Amino acid sequence: MSKHVRELIFIILSVSPLFLMSIVSNVLETPTDMSYEGIDRKILMISNAVFLLLFLVPYFVIRNNTNYNLGVKNFSLYPLALVMATTIFFIIINSPIIEWNKALNFPEFLSSFEVWAQAKEKQLEAVTMHLVSFENNWEYLIGVLTIAIIPGFCEEYFFRGVLQKNLSLLIKNHHIAIIISAFIFSAFHLQFYGFFPRLFLGMLFGYFYYWSGSLTYSIIAHSLNNFFGITLFYLAGKGLFGENIDLSVNSSPHIPLVFIIGAFMVFCYLVIMLKRTLKS
Repeated sequence: MSKHVRELIFIILSVSPLFLMSIVSNVLETPTDMSYEGIDRKILMISNAVFLLLFLVPYFVIRNNTNYNLGVKNFSLYPLALVMATTIFFIIINSPIIEWNKALNFPEFLSSFEVWAQAKEKQLEAVTMHLVSFENNWEYLIGVLTIAIIPGFCEEYFFRGVLQKNLSLLIKNHHIAIIISAFIFSAFHLQFYGFFPRLFLGMLFGYFYYWSGSLTYSIIAHSLNNFFGITLFYLAGKGLFGENIDLSVNSSPHIPLVFIIGAFMVFCYLVIMLKRTLKS
């Protein structure tokens, strides 16, 4: 057994309690019409962030291994600005994928899975809408910390800095390692109707890390993506977009096709510039 296989086993074992808790929480039957109004939003956000800190446990497995140098101090402002712009334009072009994934229908032999997936989607939407229905600026700031910054750091540390790096060392193919780690990243959330948008987002973060060798870029991109989402909900709740706007989990505002095409062209240009800049 190679040392990288042993490392992978240790890495999996170190986060197995986190994955088991996630699986159990999704397997347990929860009423789709369950109300979360009686649950303190701040406590729920903080407990969720503490839960994600378990993603940092592999640090104690690979902390002395030079192969897992995260390069967090190796970043510059210009490529960082490119990363942020690329992420914002990706959010725009990801919107039709979100709507496509949300509207997927399963064949007859997967009907039982479809019923389960739809039920879980409703449960997730209920708890997520409760989390992001901030009543004041203080709750919003706690949300920025616990929903954007902490998940951005913890998830990128594990899925890109640890898992993707290990898979790259193991299979000697960075692109396959990026796809597999992004697949696991999306599957971890056990949310099929948001699976493909999150898969592509994970791949984008993976390439940020691969091109630069610095996890800082993917951490900031991940946090920015989450920040953008919760801020959109916060501003909508404040009535900034009017009273008739209807936002829900795994949905996106209607964007005209011409803007999506234009955003895609800009995104491709930014990716080319970013790849050259980070690799240099």
